[in-house]
Amino acid sequence: MQDEKKLNLILERFYNRFNKYNTKVLETLGETIKQFEGLTPSQAHKLAQELKYSTNTEELLNELSKLSGKSIKDIDVLLDKVAEENVEFAKQYYEIKGKKYIPYEDNIQLQRYVETIKKETYGTFKNLSKSGNIGFTFKDSNNKTIFKPMKKVYRDLIDEAVYNVSSGVSDYQSAMRNTINQLADSGVKIHEASNTYKSGYNRRIDSSVRQDILTGVRRVNLGIQERVGEELGADGVEISAHVPCADDHLEINGQQYSKKEFEEINSKLDRPVGEYNCTHFVFSIILGVSEPSYTERQLRSMRHESLSKVEYEGNKYSKYEATQVQRKLETAIRQQKDRQIIARASGDKDGIAKAQDKITQLTNKYNDFSKVAGLETYKNRLTVTGYRRVSTK
Repeated sequence: MQDEKKLNLILERFYNRFNKYNTKVLETLGETIKQFEGLTPSQAHKLAQELKYSTNTEELLNELSKLSGKSIKDIDVLLDKVAEENVEFAKQYYEIKGKKYIPYEDNIQLQRYVETIKKETYGTFKNLSKSGNIGFTFKDSNNKTIFKPMKKVYRDLIDEAVYNVSSGVSDYQSAMRNTINQLADSGVKIHEASNTYKSGYNRRIDSSVRQDILTGVRRVNLGIQERVGEELGADGVEISAHVPCADDHLEINGQQYSKKEFEEINSKLDRPVGEYNCTHFVFSIILGVSEPSYTERQLRSMRHESLSKVEYEGNKYSKYEATQVQRKLETAIRQQKDRQIIARASGDKDGIAKAQDKITQLTNKYNDFSKVAGLETYKNRLTVTGYRRVSTK
């Protein structure tokens, strides 16, 4: 039974690893832009040829491949640990049922199941070694989102810098700022092919890694629970509980059901348990034997808190909706920190000042909103590796 706080710390470690990589790429692109400032057209053309034949992008992609390999090893250990904890948790029920308990390290059948989940979870990381899958998204002239592989982004950036130098723009940094901001707002993304959409879809690499690992953990949890439950003759499930809980999952939060009841309820939910950002877990139980983790009084208290209203700047939110406002503010703050990082690397003083001022405004709003809503603030969710505050005065 995976501890939620411990799991979040593990996911944060993976996220930070790839967030650090994102910062390094933004800094490299920013430094490339900076090199062209103040050059003559002939100097810019000469520098462009040198940079296009450099190994900058190859080095960045090689580093990503190394991070991928390291992460695969860590995932291997993590998913085995999750499986081991689930099997250990079930030991008490084997004793109740008078059945032979086999620890995970000796259970070949369960190990084979977990190996299958591992291989599927590795998929994202193996895609990271394919250079064409890694890049940035931009808005074209029709406001349509397009994906560009990193090598093309690098070469196009150089061509744009040469064009702006050669056209004699009065403010080189202003001319490059739209591209700088788009790079920061996109962040390094992984492009994944889609059978439904010809263009596929794109996910920011640090967020993608975190989500895929969480999916792997959930699948191991659920799969082990189901298999152990079958051996023990488990006839029910318990849904984990948390607060605040989304309105559409309030009725199932922390409840126990027979397997048949749960299947019927889950099939009717617009968001099935464990999918579409649902953070609930499902555990196999023996009805009438497995004590509920929460009393009815505790669950009523959770429901009351989840439904309690928060008013801010003329708008009313449920406690859960307030957490979603928090997430949006956290994302906006990280985005502005990325803008400041690449502006700093490119030498864009106005860009630095604008991003820094926006960071201050958003951070103040985040703290104020969280206080009014009675929500805990999370400094780690505002963290961007490589960011440092600068004075705009």
